[in-house]
Amino acid sequence: MRVYLKGDHNFPKRIDGNILAYYANNNVVIMRKSVKRAILPQNINIKNNQPYLCALWNEMSLGIKAVFTDYAKAYKIDTRQKRTQGVSSFSMFIYFLYRLQKRYQVQIKDMTVSFIMKIFSQFNTIKKLMKNSLLYSLNRRFSLQNSKLVKKEKQPELPPEANINEFDKEKDTNECVHNKNSIKAKDDGGIP
Repeated sequence: MRVYLKGDHNFPKRIDGNILAYYANNNVVIMRKSVKRAILPQNINIKNNQPYLCALWNEMSLGIKAVFTDYAKAYKIDTRQKRTQGVSSFSMFIYFLYRLQKRYQVQIKDMTVSFIMKIFSQFNTIKKLMKNSLLYSLNRRFSLQNSKLVKKEKQPELPPEANINEFDKEKDTNECVHNKNSIKAKDDGGIP
């Protein structure tokens, strides 16, 4: 129902179960029925996952956060959305986690940092994540798309069976050879 008013008035914004909305300098009033608001199951899931998402994001290194920030900037430019306020590195990380949940059937509350790092070591660049549809594919190239998310350090290779007794014998043998060489150098008048 629409009512046109003239002059000053001080009418209420609600009458019983109806809402009155005033427009055009209080000259037009639209009466609406109130709508019962219900929380959808998806909103409940989002609310329940929020602490886990924040905890996982806080555990990520600054390098990973920087790569996701660069990806978010490229995403804003590539999609040319008018409303890019919700696009950030954290929102792209959330999208990534939901894609992991869908692909590997692991709930977000059950994900750990080591699980995410294993994924990052398997798909070590943003380009590989996009190629395997864990992130949105972009047509635009950006500076950090090929930078490594996880730096792999080479583990020192140990001998198959290291025996401490043999190590001590080698040490004693090396010391004896070194002492003989230093004595010989002194006899020759040289510097050991």
